[in-house]
Amino acid sequence: MKIQLRSSVAIVLLACAATSGCTWVKPVPGASTVTLVLPTHVSNCKRLGTTTSQVKARVGSINRNDEKVTGELLTLAQNSAVEVGGDTLVTDGAPSEGTQKFIIYKCR
Repeated sequence: MKIQLRSSVAIVLLACAATSGCTWVKPVPGASTVTLVLPTHVSNCKRLGTTTSQVKARVGSINRNDEKVTGELLTLAQNSAVEVGGDTLVTDGAPSEGTQKFIIYKCR
């Protein structure tokens, strides 16, 4: 009985964590200045490279909130852009199962 109760409590806590407003990815200093733009806005920019962001889209059998996943993917891409001196991102495809590619540019 005790083991079943612990398992039930653990499942409930895991579900709460998975669906809560918690953000697991933290921006590095300067990441907030990296902007996401459309491909048409980078014609006069220098392409620095690409980055692939990946986060958990599921916790156990529970899907995480799509908005949270997308936000964390962008934060990781912004962090990567800062590391290579970029200030602008363009998506290189839609997010899929917690993964998304971005192209990094220097526009300013």
